Amino acid sequence: MAQKLMRGLCCVLLLSAPLALAGPSEPGNQLAPWTAGPPAAEWSTPWRVADIPELKAPQRSLVEQDGRRVLRVEADTAAGGLLHPLDLPGDRPWQLSWQWRSEQRLEQARFASREGDDYAARVYVLLDYPLDSLDFLTRQKLRLARTFYDSSLPAATLSYVWDNRVAPGTHARSAYTEQAEMLVLRGPEAPLGQWLTETRDLRSDAIAAFGSAPSRILGVVFAADSDNTGERVESYFAEPRLHLKQP
Repeated sequence: MAQKLMRGLCCVLLLSAPLALAGPSEPGNQLAPWTAGPPAAEWSTPWRVADIPELKAPQRSLVEQDGRRVLRVEADTAAGGLLHPLDLPGDRPWQLSWQWRSEQRLEQARFASREGDDYAARVYVLLDYPLDSLDFLTRQKLRLARTFYDSSLPAATLSYVWDNRVAPGTHARSAYTEQAEMLVLRGPEAPLGQWLTETRDLRSDAIAAFGSAPSRILGVVFAADSDNTGERVESYFAEPRLHLKQP
């Protein structure tokens, strides 16, 4: 497999590792708070770093900003993030929301291209599908990956990105695997150094990307990467929430 595909698989493997869940930060929220301690303390279980073998890891820290604890990811020719494993039924109307801000743009990045596959900020959602719902070639690739890397490897990924060139709403498959859908939420007109809020209907996005709702939602990761372009970016994430959408 190509190096970049291996990189994506490693991200998924890290996210799928079983971990004990901490209590939710509020009723109905499936994501634990970043930390129950002071800023700069270790993150709460089950949050954990998501590093990628053979790539430089970004700097991740919890800092106080605007009176709240937020996650800062500083990627200097690096890639990675902070992950929260899950095990939720994918056919229910889960709604993921968060706030993010970036201080720089990645000038050399190119959306969904092998050479410029970097993003100032991105949010992954890990999905699982029954093998018999996948086409033959995808099934074979997934079987091989599960045999040689991890038996619980998810089948697909939604990747919400902050891009430097293309407009919000642009979407495409990853340049390295058909099982990762890239969706631009913020583009070149997005203001830097300002908090912006996102809300996504995961079931609807998964159906639009892969034709059906997933069987399970297996994880969420907040990340930044600049390993391809060799640039530096500093981005922040706050208020991660995952709720069932109210009727």
